[in-house]
Amino acid sequence: MSISHIARSIKASPTLALNEKAAILRAKGDPVIHLGGGEPKCKAPLDAIIAAAAHLNSGDIRYTPADGIPELKQAIIRYTEEHYDRKVEPENVMAAGGAKHAIMVALQAILNPQEEVIFPAPYWVSYPDMVKICQAVPVPVLPEDGTFYPRLRDLEQRVGSYTKAIIINSPNNPSGAMYSEEFIADVVEFCEKRDLYLIMDDIYHRLVFDNRQPINSSADRYCHFP
Repeated sequence: MSISHIARSIKASPTLALNEKAAILRAKGDPVIHLGGGEPKCKAPLDAIIAAAAHLNSGDIRYTPADGIPELKQAIIRYTEEHYDRKVEPENVMAAGGAKHAIMVALQAILNPQEEVIFPAPYWVSYPDMVKICQAVPVPVLPEDGTFYPRLRDLEQRVGSYTKAIIINSPNNPSGAMYSEEFIADVVEFCEKRDLYLIMDDIYHRLVFDNRQPINSSADRYCHFP
């Protein structure tokens, strides 16, 4: 039995490989400081546990709309308005099973074979293979100055006739870098001028320290995934 060309092009997750390696070493008794999967050790919020248990105990477990129930959409709208100062309509909101699911669906919705998606390096390890699943081409961009902070010209140099989207992840996984307000504004303006999709992966935008504030984008044509 054979598998598809797309399946053969996808690599195993480096994060899961690190998790497995760390588990093997721990089982052997080796002292391990694991810096792989970024999963907090804190427990789930008690309010969430009580609400989930109450819903399960009601027995009213049924199919839901694929884009999210109205109550969840309204919660997302309130969150977006509070943290992004941006009012969105319910028809422009989709709930997903996490940022990875949301970004994957967004890429499948916009990409055609051989189109390109640009993202600064270092980058979340799943981006390249998510793009490949869509038969598109991932284009990592290393900042010329060797830092963790890309400049607009770093991205501009890689944009071509096949470029369809740019992904920005700030605070960044894995570097932790927070991109400047000037850089985000430049990318928004550039994408609007070049008619490119801008995907803002803001999964970590609340995990900031030292009294710093995350920079949130405002564009006519973008997706953000908090």
